[in-house]
Amino acid sequence: MNRRRFLTGFGTAGFVGVAGCQSTDRTAPPPQYQIGDDGFERRIEDDVEALTIRGVNLGMAKPGYFPGSAAIERAEYDRWLSAIGEIANVVRTYTIHPPPFYRALRAYNDDAEEPLLLLQGTWVPTADLLEAGDATALSPTVDRELRRTVDVVHGDTTLPDRPGYASGSFDADVSDVTLGYLFGIEWPPEVVEATDEAGADGDFEGSFVRTTGGSPFEQWLAGRLDTLATHETDRYGVQRPLSFVNWVTIDPLEHPYEPYHNEDRVSVDPDAIGATEDFDAGTFASYHAYPYYPDLLNETPEYVNYVDHRGEPNSYAGYLDDLIGATAQPVVIAEFGVPSSRGIAHRDVHGRDQGRHTEREQGEMVAAMYQDILASGAAGGVAFSWQDEWFKRTWNLDARSVPGRRPHWSNIETPEQRFGLLAFESPDGITLDGSPGDWDDATVVRPAGPSDAPDARTLTALRVSHDLEGLLVRLEFASLPDPMRWDRTGAFVTVGLTGRERPLPIGSELTATADFVADLGGPEDSRLLVESSYDTFAREFGDSAGIDLDAYHEGRAGFVPVREPINLGYTVPPTGEVVPFEAVETGRLRYGNGNPDAPDYDSLTDVHVDLENDVVELRLPWILLNVADPSSKQRIATDWDAGLDVTAFDDVHVAAATYDPHGGETSPSGTGVDSVAHAVPGRTATRLETTSYSWPSWDRPAYEERRKQSYHVLDRTNWGENG
Repeated sequence: MNRRRFLTGFGTAGFVGVAGCQSTDRTAPPPQYQIGDDGFERRIEDDVEALTIRGVNLGMAKPGYFPGSAAIERAEYDRWLSAIGEIANVVRTYTIHPPPFYRALRAYNDDAEEPLLLLQGTWVPTADLLEAGDATALSPTVDRELRRTVDVVHGDTTLPDRPGYASGSFDADVSDVTLGYLFGIEWPPEVVEATDEAGADGDFEGSFVRTTGGSPFEQWLAGRLDTLATHETDRYGVQRPLSFVNWVTIDPLEHPYEPYHNEDRVSVDPDAIGATEDFDAGTFASYHAYPYYPDLLNETPEYVNYVDHRGEPNSYAGYLDDLIGATAQPVVIAEFGVPSSRGIAHRDVHGRDQGRHTEREQGEMVAAMYQDILASGAAGGVAFSWQDEWFKRTWNLDARSVPGRRPHWSNIETPEQRFGLLAFESPDGITLDGSPGDWDDATVVRPAGPSDAPDARTLTALRVSHDLEGLLVRLEFASLPDPMRWDRTGAFVTVGLTGRERPLPIGSELTATADFVADLGGPEDSRLLVESSYDTFAREFGDSAGIDLDAYHEGRAGFVPVREPINLGYTVPPTGEVVPFEAVETGRLRYGNGNPDAPDYDSLTDVHVDLENDVVELRLPWILLNVADPSSKQRIATDWDAGLDVTAFDDVHVAAATYDPHGGETSPSGTGVDSVAHAVPGRTATRLETTSYSWPSWDRPAYEERRKQSYHVLDRTNWGENG
């Protein structure tokens, strides 16, 4: 049944939060923004017009800072809001931003032809909720923050210094461009359950918000929204639409194909919460919804086989159709998107994975998802997010980085850090496009002696540098053929952090101070290998992956592919189908052009070959080299039994060599080799010499901003409306 059409057809609009029910007890004038039958409406004099949300989420973090530092400055807000206003009509915040944000928003709208509207959030710390269990224990604290939120929007408060929160004089009134309030977070299911178990039957009846058939947690939510509405009505004489954050994990739908109990453990129904007759602005439902999570989106047949408005299978559109049809209130998808990270953390059955997308693909997918949202009948969507967020972590890599240092470097492998439309990059960084000037400050190493190898296998220099994303290496050759003949020339780069001498997978009995080998055999056959006893994947997930842990522990497995998990394995409840543990070889190296200004730019470029300058350039992400924090120079400990503990290091050891791919033996990477043709710095008998490279530690990274290709895709296609 289409619950939304059913309920509205029976005239329940007054309960479910649709505006229009007038009351003689109204204490506020007609709202400037309100909820109509199908979504938001904007009042213009005596008329109203429909308003579809096309928004962008704005977090409170930037490189070098956690969100709670509230470190974003006025000039940054001015730039960001101007750029957001070019492609969107709504900016959503999760919490109270510092005063410069509201001043910048005021200034932007004073000059803008069309307003950039604010969807203002109020944050509730997850840790506080989990500690309390029953959410009602936090009601006084939360209510105080909700009232503060209203005062901030009206530019009518000064907030004291508080760890983790913005403070200062909030003197910019942005209430005329505030579309509504969106309260809360992705509520932990265990908190919902604990609140429901501790509560009693009955309903909440407030001055402006009430429940009908509401659970104790839904009653708690209604009470908080009523606190907000009461404060704004009593103090400022105005009202605006209200909602609370919801997400797939606690939606009111039944999901029998969800394999994890916690992902369908409890339900929170926005239709249990509605406006009273004295609240004309109305309420709406809002959800965070992504295409790859939870697993029910990949396993529910009705979703997987759903055919979208394009005539294509689309599980995300199938879920949206189910959700919107079951919700009487207008629905806003308040978070959606995919990341442009190098790494991946979860698959989507139709390719909208959590990661491993180019910036162009990211933009195309965000635009397509927005069109899915509109086609489902939703009131609009808010893309996640404006800027990349370096403080974030992802489940499959988080144990390999130092938690308190994450904001200080760019972990390009981690999906949660790369949802932004705005990138932060090293200033004057190396772009992997062959430009020699990029390497002027690099460490240069020349070969120790002459070479009798062919020019295509003769190295003239090795250059080593680094940036916020990884270690950078440039191999300079005497001459490279055009086209490149990878069947005649192979190359490899070794990287050592632990100081251990290890047999290399290239050449007979050749050793080096090396823990990693980047084997360069062309676009289809290049990969990063790790010495097995230093393989963090095996240490953390080896049991699940079925690895011979004894062989890895003792190093007998040699150099092995670098992998990361994307699925821990599960059983689908209705069918009993076993979906096995799955990992990807994230150490495979991608060839392309890393210059964002180039027509053939590929944001996932690891290797660039420039035949005109006879060079091969390579970037190896820090996290794949077991560097847990380059800014303070900490790495994963050497000993297997230390697991993922970290230790300090001073430098890395680097070498490069060439070989004939058809020389004879087969290496673990699958490349046939017999002997090294040429090496830098050089080789003595069976040992490959290395050079030491180091860098100064840092506490605040220098960086520059760049709008990603995804931003320009949204701008050019009008979020998919122009094809």
